[in-house]
Amino acid sequence: MNKKTIIILATVLTVISAYAAPFKTGENLEFTISWNELVKAGTASLKVQGVKMFNGHKVYHIVSTAQSGEYLDSFFYVRDRIECYIDTETYATWKAEKHLVEGDYRNDEVIYYDPEERTAVRGTNVMRALPNAMDALTGFYYVRTLDLNVGENVSVNFCDGKINKELTVKVLKKETVEVPAGTFDTIKIEPIMDETEGIFKAEGRIWIWVTDDAKKMPVMLKSKIVIGDFVVELEEYTLS
Repeated sequence: MNKKTIIILATVLTVISAYAAPFKTGENLEFTISWNELVKAGTASLKVQGVKMFNGHKVYHIVSTAQSGEYLDSFFYVRDRIECYIDTETYATWKAEKHLVEGDYRNDEVIYYDPEERTAVRGTNVMRALPNAMDALTGFYYVRTLDLNVGENVSVNFCDGKINKELTVKVLKKETVEVPAGTFDTIKIEPIMDETEGIFKAEGRIWIWVTDDAKKMPVMLKSKIVIGDFVVELEEYTLS
């Protein structure tokens, strides 16, 4: 193998490494949700279901679920399911759907995106979108692909068919945290998500702790939301 070939091979491997996703098909994260630090409120999950074809493009199919436990069911019943289809190359959203049951609140909708035409279609509404626009769930998985440096901000081009804006994610500090799944070195981030709706509408602030490694796996979330303070902790995980 000559020197020129070695240089080309090294360059290709560097590019592949730089764009390799930190998550793979089969990643399954299971969480417990505590309400006001005392009551076990329910469970949640994040799953990479697989890679599929959508409109001629390879996409990751991601599914997020949340459900209240027996105690909370008696006065605030929650059954949420959110799905998104993420371009494997650009991380733009191609489709997002949510089915939310949160007490008296209901929301069932599907949003179709066209990253090439920069549009988002929600019902009869067609909105001009920012480049590589993302729904909130896609935006989080996209943040996992970025270098997170303490003291710096990263941004996400957010669009949900009604709102189209650049959202900021603050990279706050490094911490070691202990959750049911184990002890992890983490990076604490704060997404500014004041445009979200439903039970996870932020009335205060949201913090997420992701592992301080290439995977940036979420291990804990704390938030003040509509019905109180919640802590979401990783209970078990499968990476692939």
